[in-house]
Amino acid sequence: MSKKPNAKKTKLPLTLIIGLGGTGCDIISRVSRLASPEQKDFIRFVFFDTDANELRARKEEFPSAFTVQTSRRMTVGQALRNDSESREHSFPINPQLLNKPLTEGAGQVRAISKLAFDACLREGRISELHSAIDELQKLNGDEMEQSMRVVIVSTLVGGTGSGILLPLALYLRHYLETNCQKKPIIRGVCVLP
Repeated sequence: MSKKPNAKKTKLPLTLIIGLGGTGCDIISRVSRLASPEQKDFIRFVFFDTDANELRARKEEFPSAFTVQTSRRMTVGQALRNDSESREHSFPINPQLLNKPLTEGAGQVRAISKLAFDACLREGRISELHSAIDELQKLNGDEMEQSMRVVIVSTLVGGTGSGILLPLALYLRHYLETNCQKKPIIRGVCVLP
């Protein structure tokens, strides 16, 4: 990362910007390109996606960004075998989905994204998000002067973003309230058709 700025000399808020799925990640990619170097000192970008190829491209373009791949190398059917709660209560019965690889993205199916996100949480594969939060907290020093702003960017009509928007927001609220000195300000920017 860049040099540690002196938070006491600036009025720029500490901001965590999270892009969910293809559309959310596209939008925060544009924001990152438009932000000045000074602004970027106080912003951390986190890309969430089930599509491994998309995340790899984001990381190449934005090496300082954090990425969370919610999917693993398995099919939807294999993931359902490991998640009885989803299998029995929330996943739509559709034999055509069972052989779909999770790493190829949710493909406009919200339930696939939520299934992958739930596994990601259970398996502790969300450390990149925690690292981004830790970096921002360190900028404030020992005495937290300001609340962290969090902006979650997603579409409401796709697969990955729509499927994990609410579960991620709830997880994030709990994590930040447990691990930060001041209550965070969490906002969503959601794209409609």
